[in-house]
Amino acid sequence: MKEELVSSIAGILREWNPLGEAAESTLELEGYKYEAMDILAVLNITKVPVSKAVYNVLTQAFGITLNEAEIEYYSAKIEKLLRTK
Repeated sequence: MKEELVSSIAGILREWNPLGEAAESTLELEGYKYEAMDILAVLNITKVPVSKAVYNVLTQAFGITLNEAEIEYYSAKIEKLLRTK
């Protein structure tokens, strides 16, 4: 995976920060880098929509409930990024 793309997606996830304050106490978070890599892998393997990949990765990784409007908003940012790369 392209490190630049992973870094850009991780940046979008950091902007969103779906974990909120819990992000500060999550030891293995590393700025959402691994979640960004997982989102790219899910997209490459399953060909699901970006919003579904984002939802699946984040809910499975952190066991959290996500706001549908936020999923759509940040997934659209990731999708736009992917179209330009």
